[in-house]
Amino acid sequence: MKEKVIALIDGNNFFAGCEILMNPDLKGKAVCVLSNNDGCVIARSNEAKKLGIKMGMPYFMAKKEFPSAVYLSANFSLYQDLSLRMIQYLSIYSDKIDVYSIDEAFVDITGLDKIYKMSFRELALKIKTDIEENIGVSVSVGIANSKVLAKIASHKAKQRKGFYFIEKNLIPYELQNIPVEEIWGVGRNIARSLRGCGIFYADEILLKEDAFYRNKYGKKGLELKYELSGISVLPVTGLIEKPKSIQRTRAFPEFSNDKNYILTELELHLHSVCKKLRENNLKTELVSVMLRTKDFRVFYKEKKLDFLTDSEIILTNVVHKLFKKIFDETIIYRSSGVWACNLAESEKTQLSLFDRTNQSKCENVTSLIDKIETKYGKGIISIGQSGIKNIMQKHKREMRFRSF
Repeated sequence: MKEKVIALIDGNNFFAGCEILMNPDLKGKAVCVLSNNDGCVIARSNEAKKLGIKMGMPYFMAKKEFPSAVYLSANFSLYQDLSLRMIQYLSIYSDKIDVYSIDEAFVDITGLDKIYKMSFRELALKIKTDIEENIGVSVSVGIANSKVLAKIASHKAKQRKGFYFIEKNLIPYELQNIPVEEIWGVGRNIARSLRGCGIFYADEILLKEDAFYRNKYGKKGLELKYELSGISVLPVTGLIEKPKSIQRTRAFPEFSNDKNYILTELELHLHSVCKKLRENNLKTELVSVMLRTKDFRVFYKEKKLDFLTDSEIILTNVVHKLFKKIFDETIIYRSSGVWACNLAESEKTQLSLFDRTNQSKCENVTSLIDKIETKYGKGIISIGQSGIKNIMQKHKREMRFRSF
């Protein structure tokens, strides 16, 4: 059986890197990206790390202790767009890509050394350089014979100029001094159990017989040993599991009972949900709207349609009706959300029996909006009031950049 060669491409300080890419004036500054509602720090530039700002640090504490840093509200749409560009670029090299998170992807590069006439080291460095030059985000690349080892190599790469290759004959050495709780896929309970058996570091896992892991932890335990040994049992398949539901929720920057503002938020959520439906070639027949109050009470309504669709032109009217049923202008709200459930693949759905032409036209229009956004940028065209919000956010963001 041919040995697998797997690369893990991981964005460096990804959210902060995306912000710096969009605003070069931030380069060299201590940049921190904040969570929803600006609660805490979720990403830091290298300069912010050197300053001493910790991940998860509450914003009010960070601002007080490190006033010289630049603090930015998260722009997840931007991060998602750049992440998709990175994945699309990786697909040039291989059709076997498993997206692990918004800034990480496993790529099976087995045999590509023959195709590109270069070593795996040279190939990994080429992928790294091409992404950084063509997309503009910094990445680290870890290479090994399995996913678990590639994850370890990626961590080492961040400390060694962005690239690391774990060679098969050096695996025991590479695993030394790595605590079992730091191994990808090892949870707290398993780590505690391993330590109870006298296994404290990753290299010590290789010393026990297969029967020990099979009897004590079952298939998962044996897979862990094999992966750490350089035997790939968790292949990069390139298959994408279809979601069973799609949702979008967000806390408001400030509590509000403004009807138009909250409705605009819901329209933005719906646009994101419908776009996600189309990206996954899915349609929905059950839509839900949620409003959460200042004191954390939740108001929720849903509507089941007589047909399946992925068009916000159709679903905007549904969301508006659900909103009217649960909105109370005397109540102060803190967040909102939209859900799409009862999903089915587009090819397996039928048009509405009573309004086939109208439904088809609406879905064609929203498909066209996707193409326009892909070419000219998200929010360039929209339905309902959401375009106003996008323009306001853009101006706010430009003014924020000018203030540095």
